[in-house]
Amino acid sequence: MRECDTKIPFSITPLLPILVGIILGVVIGFNLEFWWIVFAIVGIVLTYFSKQKTTTLIFISVVLGWVNVSFQSPNLIDDSHLNKTMTFSGVASSIKTSDEIRSIILDIDTYIESNSINTISPIKSVVYIPSLNPIIEHGDRVTFIGTLSKINDNRDLPDEFNIAKYYSHKGIYTSSFVQPEKIHVCTSTKSIYYKIQNFKDNITHLIASLPISSGCIEFLNTTITGDTSMLTDEQRLKYSTSGLAHILALSGLHIGIISLFILLILFPIDIFGWRKTRYIITILLLWLYAIITGLSPSVTRSVIMATTFLIAQIIQRHHSPYNSLCLAAIIILIFDPYSIFDIGFQLSFIAVVTILIFADKINPIARKNKILYSICSICCISIAAMIGTGIVSAYYFHSLPLYFLFANIISSYILPLIIIGGVIAIISTLFGIEPNLLCYIIDFLYSIINNITDVITSLPGAGIGNIYFSSWIFIPYFISIICLGLALYFKKRFWYYNTGIFIFITITLCFLCKPKHCKTEYFIPRDTYYTNLIIRDSTTLYLISTARGGYFEQSYNNCLTKYNDYMGKRGVDSFIIIPQQFNSNCIHRNYSSIIIGTDEFAIINNNKLDYIKRQPKYALVCNGFKGNILDVSNIVNPDTIILSNDLHKKRHLRYIDSCVKHNIPHISLREKGFHKVVQN
Repeated sequence: MRECDTKIPFSITPLLPILVGIILGVVIGFNLEFWWIVFAIVGIVLTYFSKQKTTTLIFISVVLGWVNVSFQSPNLIDDSHLNKTMTFSGVASSIKTSDEIRSIILDIDTYIESNSINTISPIKSVVYIPSLNPIIEHGDRVTFIGTLSKINDNRDLPDEFNIAKYYSHKGIYTSSFVQPEKIHVCTSTKSIYYKIQNFKDNITHLIASLPISSGCIEFLNTTITGDTSMLTDEQRLKYSTSGLAHILALSGLHIGIISLFILLILFPIDIFGWRKTRYIITILLLWLYAIITGLSPSVTRSVIMATTFLIAQIIQRHHSPYNSLCLAAIIILIFDPYSIFDIGFQLSFIAVVTILIFADKINPIARKNKILYSICSICCISIAAMIGTGIVSAYYFHSLPLYFLFANIISSYILPLIIIGGVIAIISTLFGIEPNLLCYIIDFLYSIINNITDVITSLPGAGIGNIYFSSWIFIPYFISIICLGLALYFKKRFWYYNTGIFIFITITLCFLCKPKHCKTEYFIPRDTYYTNLIIRDSTTLYLISTARGGYFEQSYNNCLTKYNDYMGKRGVDSFIIIPQQFNSNCIHRNYSSIIIGTDEFAIINNNKLDYIKRQPKYALVCNGFKGNILDVSNIVNPDTIILSNDLHKKRHLRYIDSCVKHNIPHISLREKGFHKVVQN
């Protein structure tokens, strides 16, 4: 009988109570005021005198996690400095580039006001630049002229992406939009850490210079450097649907491949009896790689686990992967408690936990049959990882691949060859050697993976989409996972019964917790360059837009992206552009006159008011109108005037002043979008 059959791994994991306490402390610290920590301290005292050592350790860890969150809470700039044009200076800690714009996270520590230089505690702020110039690298000190504004929740429809929440989970609460001519680099980085990070750009250039297809360049750059900016949305969707999205994000699989490559390269050192030196060099190179790729939670976790394993080999001690996993999580949360909100952090740790618990137990082949056991292990690892991460991925990405097993079996054999081949090709290019044959092989192997994803995504029922459920579902689901793990280790019917019960509870809650939505509603979002009227009637979404030319297609595509979750949660299966004349059960349009249920709109997008239908409920004044707002009130005579967000700011304010002065009922869309339910 194997040791793991008689002893639960968690019972021999002394770091587990500490990790549980720190996680609780971090979560509580983000949600409660600091004075509540008194109750945790009382818990320490009570459990200590009750001789509950493990519980005492958990309470102590809760306090440590809570205090750590308090100490690492972000600095905030004084409100008096917001929305004022000033000169700011800070260090670039993160840079992301897309086709249209760059977003740079700056640690701002200086501002200039009235020719006075003021130093402040560093605050994190995201700066948007609509250009690839000037060139800015990690660690550069940057100065720009602009205004800092609070990042607000600018959602107009329910279930839109909440950018304020996204950045708050990174400790960022302010942003600025800066023209390229108003920002420049003062000094380049002298920090070794940032210089190592900037080396990633050199690797990207080397990969781009290889004689391989463009698709292979994008894939190789993603799987080696972790930079996903080259990938198109179509590629991301394809890999997600086929169940191979994880190979595009650096994780334990990639670190394992890199570790194997380094150990193989350094194998000759063993000839001289320097095995410990070989392991030490491997550890250093792994941390160098982790820094180059940005120290993401999944990479950091993998490197910490690899480091503890190699150190155990050096000092000839037993290695516990469970303890290593706990140690990795503790270290990451101590240095960056905000990591707990990172999807990569959650998926990475959950995947490893379920692999450690289930992969060996569900493998039907005995270890003594090494070849068959290894082959079957690939399937078991994929299934075990999906047991834990499937529900988390479905919650965040609202889809679940069904043919992931087939795709993962093939990619598990091919991906190591592509990555190792790519590393060799990069090194060869550095030394002036053209690896043409190797590049041909890499390109061929990539085409196999690419063709597999194409085939799988074209199969009927390749994935389940539009999956939406409450986060409360995680509680019974993960309890059922724990019960299943205990059942496999103890072989007791009690745990199997509990597994079935909690699975039944999970499924039942999925149906009971589905939110109910009204039948018909409409919105007027706060778009900048045009005005949209979004109408949902049951499972159909309609669009009326003032956008013209290239903006019209942009408007339509933006709606598909922004309102994807909104449509998915409500089962919307079609998105229709309403023409100038249109009639349906609840929508009637005759050019500028629109009736939704009992609400009548007049869209005013030019100065010709004589053709507008009189006395509508709402007059929606858009950017095309440049006349006197009093004319709208007197000629059109609506119950209420709605001032669209695409109106020029000064004109918008002038119209508001006129409405206030003449007691005209009005609604401004500057601060909040317009929403109304027509039928429940």
